[in-house]
Amino acid sequence: MYNDILKVVYDLGKGMERKPALYQDKDEEQLRDHFVMFLETRYEATTATGETFNRGGKTDIILKYAEDGSNLFVAECKFWHGSSEFLKAISQLFDRYLTWRDSKTALILFVTNKDFSNILNTIRNDIKKHPYYVKENGTRGESSFSYSFHLPQDKDKEVLFEVIIFHFDK
Repeated sequence: MYNDILKVVYDLGKGMERKPALYQDKDEEQLRDHFVMFLETRYEATTATGETFNRGGKTDIILKYAEDGSNLFVAECKFWHGSSEFLKAISQLFDRYLTWRDSKTALILFVTNKDFSNILNTIRNDIKKHPYYVKENGTRGESSFSYSFHLPQDKDKEVLFEVIIFHFDK
């Protein structure tokens, strides 16, 4: 299911890139709501919500099994504001929002800069500097990168972490 969630998010974001009216003048919450709306109708026996409390704060997107309330997917959305803010966003997600049972997560980035290729290269190089980084697991597309990270409180707990980047330059 995680692979399908990532495909849905990636395909939806790529579609939004082609339709600037969907993202122009929108803030992070308004963009997030597009993803939540689509995800909540996609899967049976799940709920998708935005700005939902998990562990130590409110994460942007969470998918839960309706039956037992366990988390399937936890994601944070951010606008690109440079490498140091990118690394802080990863720390925010892992330090504040993930429990030991959360093993499938993503950071969804909205890039308004014109030099998108340069930013993709920066992300791929700088993510390896994060203290929770374990390894790269390949790509799902030109701007969707797969990694393994570990939890800050448990270096043996692997977390699948996707960085999905969209170019909203209009």
